[in-house]
Amino acid sequence: MPFSFKRGRAAADERLAELEAAVAAIHRSQAVIEFELDGTILTANTNFLKTVGYSLDEIRGRHHSMFADPEFARSDEYKQFWLNLSRGEFFAGKFQRQGKGGVEIWIQGAYNPVFDAAGKPCKVIKFCTDITQAEQERMANEALRRTEAEQGAVVLTLADNLRRLAGGDLTADITAAFEGRFASIKSDYNAALQSLRQAMTEIGSSTQGVHNGSNEITGASEDLSKRTEQQAAALEETAAALDEITATVRRSAEGARAASTAASSTRQEVTRSGEIMRDAIAAMGEIEQSSGKIGQIIGVIDEIAFQTNLLALNAGVEAARAGEAGRGFAVVAQEVRALAQRSAEAAKEIKSLIANSSAQVERGAKLVGDTGQSLTGIVGRIAEIDTLISEIAQSAHEQATGLNQVNTAINQMDQVTQRNAAMVEEATAAAACLRNEASSLAELVSRFETGGPPAQAITRPAPAQRPAAENPVAAAQSRIAQSFRPGTAVGQDWEEF
Repeated sequence: MPFSFKRGRAAADERLAELEAAVAAIHRSQAVIEFELDGTILTANTNFLKTVGYSLDEIRGRHHSMFADPEFARSDEYKQFWLNLSRGEFFAGKFQRQGKGGVEIWIQGAYNPVFDAAGKPCKVIKFCTDITQAEQERMANEALRRTEAEQGAVVLTLADNLRRLAGGDLTADITAAFEGRFASIKSDYNAALQSLRQAMTEIGSSTQGVHNGSNEITGASEDLSKRTEQQAAALEETAAALDEITATVRRSAEGARAASTAASSTRQEVTRSGEIMRDAIAAMGEIEQSSGKIGQIIGVIDEIAFQTNLLALNAGVEAARAGEAGRGFAVVAQEVRALAQRSAEAAKEIKSLIANSSAQVERGAKLVGDTGQSLTGIVGRIAEIDTLISEIAQSAHEQATGLNQVNTAINQMDQVTQRNAAMVEEATAAAACLRNEASSLAELVSRFETGGPPAQAITRPAPAQRPAAENPVAAAQSRIAQSFRPGTAVGQDWEEF
């Protein structure tokens, strides 16, 4: 019996040693991490820590979601994943995870629920291998193959359409589907082809018009030559007329300047008269004040005469009481009384004269004030007249300057007209050459296929023979000459000019 027990113990130890050796081999070659059933990290071996870039202290006690994409970790699929593991379900496959710093990691592995003695899941162990490099190479190879296939299709399509375009077929649009970055090549090519097709169509439609236009240019050049000669003669006559007008306007400017000087002098004289009138108004006011003061003094004199008369009356009464002794004093009181009465009468006359004088002074002050206001209005009107005359003089001077410039411009126009006559002959020869070039261009355009109807020839009516039109320069010259003829009203014709 002891012997059988020892043999069983030895077999168990040997089995345990084999299992430990197998686990050690797994840890040497595999990345291993253990979780609680809710996803909390218990421990991880060195291979796993190297793969994710964390230390054990950084991940122990945290949730598995730290290795998953944040959006996936919030999804119902992720929650169901851990719920199935807690039920004892096994998962194996290829998973995309995130290492330290958000580094993308691809692993190939399996999530294995571990059961206790009662057969219930107690934790989850994950065995995995880092396949990040292989996965990245695989995706790069797939992207390269897709790119090469797309490029091949694009090159073949472009080669076929360019061959048709080289043959003159402008309807060779790209109809094949181009994906991704090649879509812009398709749209740019079709847009360029559409622009070229439209341009060639318009060129074809315009070629005949150019041919007809060249014929019209030839006829117009001959007509222009005749008109140029007439214009040269008219310009010469107009230049002479403008010289006369310039002299007349210059004399008008000098007259307006002299009138402006006279108006300025008048304005100064009237201004001085206004100042003198203001001084007169002030003097009349002072006289009126003095008259008022004299009236006050006369009132005082009148009051003194009244008091003197009253005293003389009292003195007479006292002299009468004194009898024979006061007779001489009574005579004196009588004389003083008569003197006071004469003073009162004189004061009344002076007061009456002062009142009349004050009324006259007040009326004179009013008249002087009205005269001052009238002079002020006259000064304003003369100032306005002076301003208007100054503006007229300035305008006349500017008109004389402008006419000098017009005269110079007309002389230049005469020279240009002479040069235009020479250029007309060159234009006629160029029109003939243009007609020939238009025929060659129409032949070249006909080689292209635009997909539309052939361009219709544009037929334009030949220019009709028109009677010689009245020369506008000569007409203006005639109106100017009539306007400045002696004895003729200038205003209306000058405004028209």
